[in-house]
This record gives sequence, C-alpha cells and structure tokens, in this order.
Amino acid sequence: MRRLPFFIILIVVFLISSCFRLPSTPLRYLRFTFSPREPFLEIVPGVKLSLKDTEKTGTLAYAVQRPSGDSLLLIFEDGSPLSGMIMELSHELLGAGVSQVLMVQPLLRDGTFSPADSGCEIAVSRDALETVVRFTQLPYCLLISWADALYFAQHLPGKYLLEGDLLYHIGPNWLPSHSGIYLGVDRETAMSNENYGSNDGVTFADSYPYQTHGFNLIEEGVFVFPNDLDGSRYVNLFNYDTYASRWLKYWAPAFTGPRRYAGELTDEQRRKISRYLYRTADNGALWSVGLAWSGYRDLPFTKRDLYSCVGIVEKAYESAGANIVPFWDDWFYLNSFEEFCRTIAIPSISEYEGNTVEFRVNALLADWQYVGSTAWYVPEFAWVWRSTAGVELVDSPGTLIAKGDHCIYSWTPPRAGVYEVTFRFHGLFEGQPVEKSHTLEINVLQKR
Repeated sequence: MRRLPFFIILIVVFLISSCFRLPSTPLRYLRFTFSPREPFLEIVPGVKLSLKDTEKTGTLAYAVQRPSGDSLLLIFEDGSPLSGMIMELSHELLGAGVSQVLMVQPLLRDGTFSPADSGCEIAVSRDALETVVRFTQLPYCLLISWADALYFAQHLPGKYLLEGDLLYHIGPNWLPSHSGIYLGVDRETAMSNENYGSNDGVTFADSYPYQTHGFNLIEEGVFVFPNDLDGSRYVNLFNYDTYASRWLKYWAPAFTGPRRYAGELTDEQRRKISRYLYRTADNGALWSVGLAWSGYRDLPFTKRDLYSCVGIVEKAYESAGANIVPFWDDWFYLNSFEEFCRTIAIPSISEYEGNTVEFRVNALLADWQYVGSTAWYVPEFAWVWRSTAGVELVDSPGTLIAKGDHCIYSWTPPRAGVYEVTFRFHGLFEGQPVEKSHTLEINVLQKR
C-alpha cells in the first residue's frame, strides 16, 4: 500500500479541522439527559431549555462562555441532534434593564449562516418580561447579548478623525454588523515613519466580500480604500469607496459614527495599525464570516490568512500592542458588538476659526421589526436600530436642523478657544422615554 507524503497528511488534517472552531482554551462541555420526568434544564439563571413531547430520553452536551457582562455564549456540541427545543429567556433574571433589549443570534453549524444550508429553523417571540426562542434543530452556537435601546451617532467628516479610529455599521440584532478602521493615509505613508498626523480624509480599511463579474465571492477581501486594484476584475458594491461615500452616505442610516479606542495610542502605534492592514491586503488575505469564528485563522504554508471584519480590526490593534477586546482569541466567537462596547464616541475635534463645522447627528432607537429569513438575517423578527431626529442642543453654540431621520449640526466659530457642544439624544422605547447625552469638545485654532 502506497503511503501519502507527510505534508499531504498535514493538509488533509487541516482542511478537516477547519470546519470547526478550535479555541485556544478547550471548552468544558456539560451533559444533561432530558426525560419525561426531567424535561427542563436551567443552563444559567434566566435561561431555561425545555424539550417538547419528551416521550424518549435525549442527551444534550453544552458549554457556556461569558465574554463580558453584556454577552453570553451557549455552545452545543456538534450542533446537537435534539429537535423541538424551546428556550425561555427571563429579562429580569438576566438583568436586562427597562431601557435594554436582549438580542438572540444563532450561529448555524459547519460555519454557515444560511438557514437553507443548515436545515435549522428558528422562531423568536417576546414580550416585556420574556423572550422565547423555538428551534427545529439547535444551532452550533447561540449568542445572547444585552444592548441599549438607544445609541447615538455623530457623523464626523474624515478630516476630524485620527489614524486607527474605528467604524461600525449596525445590522439587525447588531449581528451581522460590520467593523472597519479609518486610516487617512495611503500605502506609501503607512509604510514610512514620517508624516505622523497626516490625514487625506477618505481612506479606510475593512474585510468585506466583493463580487466578480460571475457569481462567486472573491475572498481577497481585506480591502483598503481608495485602492489601486484592477477595477476590471471587480463589480463594486458602491460607486465610490471612500469614507464619505460609504459610511457617511450609503450606510449613514445604520452608521454609529466613528468611534475611538478607549486607551491612549501613540502616533507610532497608530501607524503600526495602518501598516498591518496594508501588508495584510498585499498578502491576499481571505475574508470569512463562518469559519473564522474568533475572527482570525492562521493558514499554514501561506501568507493569506483568514479574517472576519472584526478579526482584522483586532489583529491590526494587536500588532500595535493595544487590543480592544482582551483575550479575544480565547473566545469561541468574536463579534463587533463586543468591540463597540469597549470604544468611545469621538470626544474632541479641532478646527480653525472662521471655518464651518458641520455634520450629521442622530439617535439610533431600537424597534422590534420583521426582517424575514435570509442567508444573513435568520430570525423573522429582530431588533433593528432606526435612525431618528431625536436630538437637541443643550446650552451649546451652533444650530441643529431636523432632516427627516436625522439632524444637521452647523456652527462657524468666530474666534479661537475651547468650546463644548452637548447633544441630548432621546426617544420612546416600548412607550417609555429613553435618553443619552454626549459632549463634543471643539478646539478652535487661530488662523495664522
């Protein structure tokens, strides 16, 4: 019998293992046997599983991870063959406040998000006290997150941002949402140790799938915009891929506004972030949602590593010694919500006297909506954060003009100085008022 070369065996083993997430810290699975006498399992306080019509016994193997105080991961061993499962989530026992929502996001087996490919059907219903999820078949993993009913967004132009600032796009249940990084520098600048603080106002990077002229995804998806790729090979999803055209225009209703790392970053660290992204793009990195559960996978024998959108952000920050999410590579699943919760709205900007400061500002208010069932949005109903014009100025300079689902803030500073602009964001959630406030410091410089 002919033996296969050792390197071929390694490749085969890798391809098989790539179908599953292998966390750095092995999961500890617990086992429970459902029976007519014990049809209920309380996984944690506030999360109860029950099996319908339990005439026979059935064993469930599951693990629990708590990435943060805002999330809970339930992982079911090999997707679990049990069917007809009902999950009841008690808002009170889980600690969800009156101005919070519980998001339930399934990850389907074998790295797919498509209901048709998984054979999994999920229905979610809710009232003020409880969320109920019904499964025809348990998913590979279930993410439960606590989110605020109200967020806000100040859509600052790129000229006010810093190299390495963060960009987030809201989707139903926040997942799938999207993460990106504002760069403001081209490849030549990113590869140098010069021109710190330079800003072209347009360049950003993200890991995102693009389509060819056929029907297949090009999985060379770590793109830096503007880019010098051969345009004849691609069908652009957007006419112009710049920060202003995509995030401030096309995605504006679901854009959270630029965000910032909560700690301190030096100019050198910010440049390392940009440099990592350009080098990753040069290496032909692969885009993924399903297989890169924790956001990143090192592919052997190649420089073309596998990244999700949130994974490329974490790896770029890791290259600068400043991870946003601590110990993120130990998690079974990393999502943009965990990153977003650890960032802050841009606290201050600089402008010269006599120049107009103008940008869109809006509240993002949760609404329980029908979203259908597609490859990306599995539940038929989900939480959707709608852009609203629920914004007021509080004892601050400038004007605020309502424009449908948002407002435009405008102010021309007459003289140099430091000014504070406070916005109050408000709305009604489930018939109750909710609000937040944010103060933006504007450092007005004197023209020379």
